[in-house]
Amino acid sequence: MWRQVAVAVITLGSMFGFRTAAEPRPDLAGQATLTVSVFNDALVSEEVLSRARVEARSVMADAGIALSWLDCGAPGRWVANLGCGDLAFPTHLSVRLVKNGSHRSGDTFGESFLDDEGRGNYVSVYLQPLAASPAVGVVNEGDLLGYVIAHELGHLLLGPDSHSGSGLMHGVWQFADLRQAAQGRLRFRREESQRLQARLQSYRRQPEARVSDRISGK
Repeated sequence: MWRQVAVAVITLGSMFGFRTAAEPRPDLAGQATLTVSVFNDALVSEEVLSRARVEARSVMADAGIALSWLDCGAPGRWVANLGCGDLAFPTHLSVRLVKNGSHRSGDTFGESFLDDEGRGNYVSVYLQPLAASPAVGVVNEGDLLGYVIAHELGHLLLGPDSHSGSGLMHGVWQFADLRQAAQGRLRFRREESQRLQARLQSYRRQPEARVSDRISGK
């Protein structure tokens, strides 16, 4: 049975600035591949989702990982036959975009869920606190969403206690972090990228270790 054993919290101070979305990064042939099923419960606009997709792919590509993003639809229009429910840790994970985490503080943008063995497929991202944050004065909402998704995926792949003192996995993003994001430079640290690649590559050589076999869009 699932239970929450790890929470990823991102809080931000007051900031300002802006940048355009990064260009898509090319697929990394022969590199580690990560598939992510994205369920749009919060009815995020296609414009915001598109920018988030570009930014998340860019962050993961910089870490040596080719990200395959599956748009699994929204309530009332879930997409069938994409394999969105075929989750397999750590190569196929799930991100659910919801309006808010009523049990969390207003500056919590997302959280990841791990089992007792430090494995998990599930991430929740909270759109209302993200959209209302002063951080969107620094980074476009879609770009910020992409960074938050990449941060939470990092928790699933890196395991428990994976916050760092700097970079993308910094637990409390401050002005300096958002300035890096605005410049397209908020990234995993080198040792984190190496751990991400190693974990994904190791599972390519083994039978898939399924944490949860199916997930429903309902």
